[in-house]
Amino acid sequence: MALGGVAHKPWRSLEAETALRGQAATVEHFSRAADLLLQGARTYAHNGFKIELARRAIIRTLVQAASATPQSQAHKKIA
Repeated sequence: MALGGVAHKPWRSLEAETALRGQAATVEHFSRAADLLLQGARTYAHNGFKIELARRAIIRTLVQAASATPQSQAHKKIA
């Protein structure tokens, strides 16, 4: 798992990948993986909200991928 555009190079977490391996495709597992991916994220003056945005984007992307749902047809609410 990796995020692009948030650091000088893609931000990858092997720990998050390992946490998902062999697990059921559930929001709970995706949430845990997102937390692991973002555990080293730091905020600056007025950008703290971006970490929560990234967390939500990670979970939504994993839910969409697991259900093979194109973004244009996806339900935008995260449980």
